Amino acid sequence: MAGQLDGKRALVTGAGTGIGREVALEFARQGAAVVLHYASSGRGADSAMQEIVAAGGRAHVIQADLGEVSECLRVVDEAAHWLGGLDVLVNNAG
Repeated sequence: MAGQLDGKRALVTGAGTGIGREVALEFARQGAAVVLHYASSGRGADSAMQEIVAAGGRAHVIQADLGEVSECLRVVDEAAHWLGGLDVLVNNAG
């Protein structure tokens, strides 16, 4: 996977379904390593991660309830740790 986002590191919240899932997939198609957050759509987030990895990209999934401040902090910390930093944040969670 190579494109305009080569080498970038992205966290997409609400990436288990809909727009968030498609944004995460497109970022990966454009070369970004992606962390996909989900609250309750684990199956969608996992399948998107598998699609990214199968195409040669890097992806990781994190589950969290972003209604809790401590969970917000944990997601950002875990994503930054796994990716080695963050370049892009898409706040898509509802």
